[in-house]
Amino acid sequence: MLSPHWSSRLYHASLPLLTQLPLAWQIKLASWGRSHFMHQLINYPTDYNYTPPAQLAQELWGLKFRTGLANSAGMFKNGEGYDLVTRLGAGSYIGGTSTANPRLGNLKHGIKLPFISLPKSKVAINFLGLPNLGDDYLTKQTITNNKISDCPIGWSVMRSPDYNEQEGLQNLLQSIHAYYQHPQIDFLEINESCPNIAHGSGNIISRLEYIAKNFLPHRKRNFPVIVKLSNDLTISIAIELVTNLVKLGYDGINLGNTSTDYAGICAQLSPSEKTLFNYFSQNFGGGVSGAPLKNKSLNLCAEVANHLVHLAPNHEFHIIRSGGIDSYVDLQQSLAHGVKLNQWYTGFFNNYHIDGEQVYTQLFKSFKQNSL
Repeated sequence: MLSPHWSSRLYHASLPLLTQLPLAWQIKLASWGRSHFMHQLINYPTDYNYTPPAQLAQELWGLKFRTGLANSAGMFKNGEGYDLVTRLGAGSYIGGTSTANPRLGNLKHGIKLPFISLPKSKVAINFLGLPNLGDDYLTKQTITNNKISDCPIGWSVMRSPDYNEQEGLQNLLQSIHAYYQHPQIDFLEINESCPNIAHGSGNIISRLEYIAKNFLPHRKRNFPVIVKLSNDLTISIAIELVTNLVKLGYDGINLGNTSTDYAGICAQLSPSEKTLFNYFSQNFGGGVSGAPLKNKSLNLCAEVANHLVHLAPNHEFHIIRSGGIDSYVDLQQSLAHGVKLNQWYTGFFNNYHIDGEQVYTQLFKSFKQNSL
């Protein structure tokens, strides 16, 4: 059986040939290949087991994290892969994003779950549309039989776009209570930033007030709730939102999810990849992830961190950085602004193509070298 690492390397080796195909076929093959690769990655048997340096461990919200780096939501939508990421060396794990109802995801122009990667630019763009098995099913599933004490489990959940706003909020609240009852889930992330579905009308503050009023005060166990927001926020809006999150009693903010700033991102791409990027964004839309988000996510986190100093919350409140993370230097830069937790997605796969199962091992080699 071919390992997922070799599958990834073969895919990259074949790109010069694939890029000669019509653009629609490139997207069709990349989308099929992604689904096949993820199934292979999750199910491939491995004996590899890496334990990160103990000096990287942290404790936040009373939870122990082996390191400050984990997968982003969207990598394991149905709660798969915990045993995989613990063996590779992740500091924590997050499943989802899920919705109250099962969703098949997007199908457009005859392509199921549209996706492309642009390896020269370290970019991916997807129009997946939240495919998942639904909260009623997922809240009843065992995530792992081998949970370890310093790799906590989080879950990302979102108001389903298949209902009007009020019904969607009521269903979301029921899902939050159900995940709270799940014996293996340690924290929750409410996704308010998915770019490739229709959100409907409504105000984000009123939605967050509804959840805060009907759930946060009723927690009887340690169960942090974080809100994930877009990488495309302006600094002023990010500061307004974090002010409200602290006031409402939330425990953290994740900045930020994928971007839809197609023009700004296109300007940063390798010239040979711009045509495919523009074709995808114009015909599918979707969210962009990868290296071009790096500086924006860091700047947003830095500004919000500075604002938090002035807010001086009377409860523990943390920032999570996601968007463009792909190196140990990124973790150091986050930490310099007091950001102790990071999530990666495209950066993980770009590094996995090179390092395979040693994706965390090689990343944290820089820590060992800097410690000498």
